[in-house]
Amino acid sequence: MTRRPAARRALLILITLSVALSARPAAARPPAAVSVRVDPARTLTLNGSFMGLGAEDDSNLLWSGPNRAAGARPAADIDAYVSPRLRALAMPLARKFIDVSWFAPTPEGYTWDSPAMRALYANLAVHRAANTKIMLTIWSLPPWLSAGPADARDSELRPALPFPDPAHEARWADLTADLLRHLRGLDGSGLRFSNVAYVGGPNELAGTDAAGLVRPLGLLRERLAASGLGDVAIFGPDSFVEELLIARDTPGLDPLLDLYDFHYYAAAPLEAGFVAAADRLAAAVAPTGKQIWLTEFGELTAKNDDWRSLPIFAIGGMNHGLAALAVWNVQDQIYNTTNMPEWGLWGVYDSGYALKPAYYAWQMMAAHLPDKASVYGHSCDREQCPGLRLAVLGGLGGALAVVAYNLADTPQQLSLDLGGLTVRRSLGRYTLDPAAPSPAGLSIPRQDAPALVDGVLRDSLPPGALVVYATDPAVYCASQSASTPCGAVGR
Repeated sequence: MTRRPAARRALLILITLSVALSARPAAARPPAAVSVRVDPARTLTLNGSFMGLGAEDDSNLLWSGPNRAAGARPAADIDAYVSPRLRALAMPLARKFIDVSWFAPTPEGYTWDSPAMRALYANLAVHRAANTKIMLTIWSLPPWLSAGPADARDSELRPALPFPDPAHEARWADLTADLLRHLRGLDGSGLRFSNVAYVGGPNELAGTDAAGLVRPLGLLRERLAASGLGDVAIFGPDSFVEELLIARDTPGLDPLLDLYDFHYYAAAPLEAGFVAAADRLAAAVAPTGKQIWLTEFGELTAKNDDWRSLPIFAIGGMNHGLAALAVWNVQDQIYNTTNMPEWGLWGVYDSGYALKPAYYAWQMMAAHLPDKASVYGHSCDREQCPGLRLAVLGGLGGALAVVAYNLADTPQQLSLDLGGLTVRRSLGRYTLDPAAPSPAGLSIPRQDAPALVDGVLRDSLPPGALVVYATDPAVYCASQSASTPCGAVGR
């Protein structure tokens, strides 16, 4: 009887301690630990190397009538804002649209010196200096290329057509080949845009079924070969998932395409549907020996005003076989439809060309992945780690990049065993932390990553953060062999 008050006091103390411990803020809890092991013997990209992350870049449309009327000063704004940002993005590829009305508004001849073409040349020069390969989509045509009714589809809101009717398919192939000859300088233009390496059209089929591509793309391939442009790759169907699957089964189309590409837009949550679609496409296209590129994508609700969908697309695409991804779009636009201004990585004149957080997410990933990389399998590559998404890429000479995205609202302690992969030097660390202020410059600053210990990278990922670990680009000395790096420079 005399021991009961003491027992009661002890019980009350235990309850009080338990309540106090459970009430500790989440930030005080130790970070969750996630261990991942890389399997260098298993690569994930379908039919070749991973080619990189890019974007749709139609920033030359600042020269268009609607944009100039709205207040754009194209020459000054491109020099001050667009060109430095494209250099900082350092993208290996960019997709662009071109309207035939820019250089062939009538059947009487070409207008290579139009304002729209001059703006295109200036943009292509920036990409050439950055070693960015260009995909041209022949987006819309002037009415003279079809006997059918025109609709308003091009950037200047003039009547335009998405694709020629059968009577004009040969002329379409001729003018497309002539455009590429002109950009490559084969017609004596003096231009040297060898970075224009891919061509396709029309955008999203635009009412044309896949069978309608066979004759015009066949004619285009013949014209390219006859013009000394056999190295220009043709991509298609430049459309959505189901249409790619239809195109894959369309007789006669597969031999004309050098790669398959598609577009994907969805509202959040989007991951499960996206990776399931990528797996379906990979299974269908694998026997062709060709790659799949995602050449337009976006999250429909927040668009690029919110960056959090971008690593889901990038990491999911890399881990599920895609060979390249291009986000829509580098900057807000005014053309065609009223929803275009919301898709940019940065705003335009009415926002003072303000950078969006999405810009930094894309910059830190696109600029630091190795060229023609191998995407390695690992123990989380099929979304097995609930709070973490991870892609691991290796390149020549021990180049390495790791893209890690902490989906949780608490820190995570990452332990990444590289499985014996050779890393040529220490890693830089680039972090987009939603709790930190936005960077002051055009690039996410480099920090030193933790040193590897016995081939294992250990680091703490902040809540909700995107982190890229990457080797610096190699510098090659003239006094050494071309395959021997002699140093490194930061981006």
